[in-house]
Amino acid sequence: MKTIIASTSNPKIKRVRALQTQSRKRKQENAFVAEGTRLIEEVIAAQWPLEFILYDQTLSERGKNLIASLPASDLNAVHQVTPGIMAAISDAETPSGILAVLKSRVLPLPTAPTFVILADQVRDPGNMGTLLRTAEAMGAECIITTPGTVDAFAPKVVRSGMGAHFHLPIHSLPWHAIHQYLRGLPVILATTDSDTSLWDVDFSKPCALLIGGEAFGASPLGEEIATRRVAIPMTGRAESLNAAVAAAILMAEVLRQRSTPGKEN
Repeated sequence: MKTIIASTSNPKIKRVRALQTQSRKRKQENAFVAEGTRLIEEVIAAQWPLEFILYDQTLSERGKNLIASLPASDLNAVHQVTPGIMAAISDAETPSGILAVLKSRVLPLPTAPTFVILADQVRDPGNMGTLLRTAEAMGAECIITTPGTVDAFAPKVVRSGMGAHFHLPIHSLPWHAIHQYLRGLPVILATTDSDTSLWDVDFSKPCALLIGGEAFGASPLGEEIATRRVAIPMTGRAESLNAAVAAAILMAEVLRQRSTPGKEN
């Protein structure tokens, strides 16, 4: 029977802490952390490579059943920790009782993209995770993040993404590589100062949606790459929308138009 891990000096505990708090460490080690039964279920279903799983005695029945369903080859990578240790390494306010260290696996970008999301200066982890989750739900083919955008594999982003990371290509690229990849593809930027309404744009053809940051919008380089600007109609007093909300409205319109071929927008 394995010994229950009860010390923060344990190498696995130190590793989790480093991956939870340091973007540099995640990139150096090509690894990240997923937390919660729902996310670990997604990991297993997607056959994502995992290094090890940690759980404690507070784990739900659903979580225990998940561990019991693992193949024998994976059980060697499952370790129990004390609730105190789980609380110390969890990034969640209320630990769920299970987390996993996963190997990074970069899903390939489509060679002839038709629906790309470009996240530029989106710095709030919750917004980024919601954007990823919505992009996967709306049929986006990939997400590209620009320099200065939050790490897409930060703990809160992964939790908020609700499994999108295991199905959607997510690439952090420098601007020269972004220009090269999007060459010939219209890049549509949502902004508050455009005279063109979202409802008047034809999204039935291939395009990239550029989503600017929460505080200052798109970066100067993002503004430069945009080939068209559109505004989301609003009748209230708010000056702008949350970045994830604005992205969801844009993506839903793309999906609507592409789901009704032959009809007027």
